[in-house]
Amino acid sequence: MPEEMGSANEKSSSSSSSSSSSSSFSNSTQAIDNNWCTDYPTATVIFSTISGICFLLGFPVSLWVLHELLQRQRQRSTSDVFMLSLAVIDLIFTAQIPFSVCNFGIWHIKELQFILQIIYSLSFNGRPLFMACICLDCYVAVVYPIVYKTSKKLAAIKKAIAITIFFTILGCGLIMLTLKRLITTTFIAISLIMALPVIAFCDISILRALTKPDPTGKSKIHPQKKQALHTISNSFIMTFVVYLPPAIIFSFGNLMPLRDIERFCFLTTYGICFSTVGCVIMPVLYLISVGKLDTFKNWWNR
Repeated sequence: MPEEMGSANEKSSSSSSSSSSSSSFSNSTQAIDNNWCTDYPTATVIFSTISGICFLLGFPVSLWVLHELLQRQRQRSTSDVFMLSLAVIDLIFTAQIPFSVCNFGIWHIKELQFILQIIYSLSFNGRPLFMACICLDCYVAVVYPIVYKTSKKLAAIKKAIAITIFFTILGCGLIMLTLKRLITTTFIAISLIMALPVIAFCDISILRALTKPDPTGKSKIHPQKKQALHTISNSFIMTFVVYLPPAIIFSFGNLMPLRDIERFCFLTTYGICFSTVGCVIMPVLYLISVGKLDTFKNWWNR
């Protein structure tokens, strides 16, 4: 009889623990859905301020970059496929920023938030992946120039990769909508963690290739090598300013003793702010690399 009572107690305790864990899961998910960080106004103010500045600067610059890329399509530049994808992502992302800020701080419309989360996934996951593709494209062009120039399937391969990435980041956005708890886990940084090693490898390899002496003895830098230098310098800036901080925040944020709602309103929100800044930095870096901001540079240097 005591053994039966003991087993019954164990079953009841296990069932209560499982029910408590499931209830805590649903409570945390509800908190993320319904709280809108109203208990943490500092996070809302910082997010809204940074997002507003990024919209005012990023939207016209993204339009400018998209215009330049469409004009250069006839030249069939080596990385235009991936850069064009980046420009489209940045333009879509910056266009939704006012709606995101108003919904996060004032409207609190769940249906609109679903759409905005997919757009955030499009930018947060897509930008580092496409940046990795641009670096890989430059790596092949610099390290294997003959193969790069003679390959007839390269354009089709790059288009297939771009389409695959778009479907992948849309799938990640749908997964985030279905499993809200993943917003406060390392899952949100998977694309960053995948892209950073590729960017680092390609940048280091390109730098090593460019530092080798020219066998022809010419000191003038080839335009293709000059473009590669611009690409790796842009990727270095984006990596250390935009990609690396949120990757650290999302990877090690779970080690901090915080509740899910605190982790979302502080760590996740601030991590997203770093990615939001990228919608300004990347277009500006591209315009500098193609010489469209030389007038501003000359005026600044006076």
